[in-house]
Amino acid sequence: MAGSNQVLRQVLNLLTKGSGFDQMRLISGGDGKCQCELTVEEEHTNRGGTLHGGMTATLVDSVSTVALMTTGPGLPGVSVDMNVTFMKSAKIGDDVIIDASTLKVGKTLAFLNVDLKLKKDGSLIAQGRHTKYLGNS
Repeated sequence: MAGSNQVLRQVLNLLTKGSGFDQMRLISGGDGKCQCELTVEEEHTNRGGTLHGGMTATLVDSVSTVALMTTGPGLPGVSVDMNVTFMKSAKIGDDVIIDASTLKVGKTLAFLNVDLKLKKDGSLIAQGRHTKYLGNS
């Protein structure tokens, strides 16, 4: 498991390098899942001082892609649909847990779910759904 977490860290670093959230920390991953943590910094926020919606969508995209890469052929796929429902804000200094899981991998499509929660109380900040095209297998 330690070796696989190192590979996941490398993949995560490639996906996030220079994107404003390279401070994200991998907690665990494998078997279609990936869990990361991010401390909200000023660069992650909107004018209201809370986690920016675009940043949240990027977290959904990136962490779900890493979760998908822990399944079957390990390919990242191409996004065909993604939605994010926002339920609560996260402020500067808040630790956010990003928990992605692969719901289903079919012949050409994969379906993923991502929950973003405040670490301090487990309350749900946002939930994302991500569909990825895997190509013709």
